[in-house]
Amino acid sequence: MCNTHVAARWAATLFLTSLGTSAAAQTTGGVYGPSISPDHRSAEYRITFDPDRDAFAQRVHYQRSLDSRFRWRLLAQGRKTDQSNFDFDFVQGELVWDITDASENWQTGMRFDLRIRDRGRPARGAVSWMNQFRLASGWSARLLGITSFEVGSGAQSGLGIQSRANIYRSLANRQSVGLEMFSNYGTTSDLVGLDDQRHQLGPFTSISLSSGWNIFGGALFGLNDPAPDTELRLWIGRSF
Repeated sequence: MCNTHVAARWAATLFLTSLGTSAAAQTTGGVYGPSISPDHRSAEYRITFDPDRDAFAQRVHYQRSLDSRFRWRLLAQGRKTDQSNFDFDFVQGELVWDITDASENWQTGMRFDLRIRDRGRPARGAVSWMNQFRLASGWSARLLGITSFEVGSGAQSGLGIQSRANIYRSLANRQSVGLEMFSNYGTTSDLVGLDDQRHQLGPFTSISLSSGWNIFGGALFGLNDPAPDTELRLWIGRSF
């Protein structure tokens, strides 16, 4: 069976399973890099499913480069709640700034986010420092530092602090495999100890198909009690 048919069957199975499953904090985010193609346009659907909590989140986004240095993205996310299988969660706008040239082995950049949430929750802004390293023998790595802040009624004090990292290898069949890690350290006004932080680690694979299609699949496993035991992640995207 070809990769396209296998990926499509996997996507349908995961999606239909999730519809039979209350809201939790699943992340649909990734370990993103600074590299920008000047004529890039793409759309993507993502779903993250927590089988232990019977919870999932879904999002769609569209992004487009302005030139070789800047790219914008607009996304909307929904989640399963006690009232609905799909309840609006937030909309978010993003702007990526690629500071270095694509030919360099170390690339760095910044990303600026603004998130508007439902049910009177405070708005959220974030700034990411993105780093991507080209290693030997087809290996690459990414390291992100993320600070966030809230604005509005009920906003938390201080800056939220997170990091994300991955290491991956590109294979001959337009596929890449790797390992990624997500960490949340609390806020600058309430830095928590290791037992109260949230750390997740897990494998992933990405496959580029014909006609601009791309499929990403992975799993994150909790490394401590505050993190979910398991999160299953699936992204289906297409470049135009």
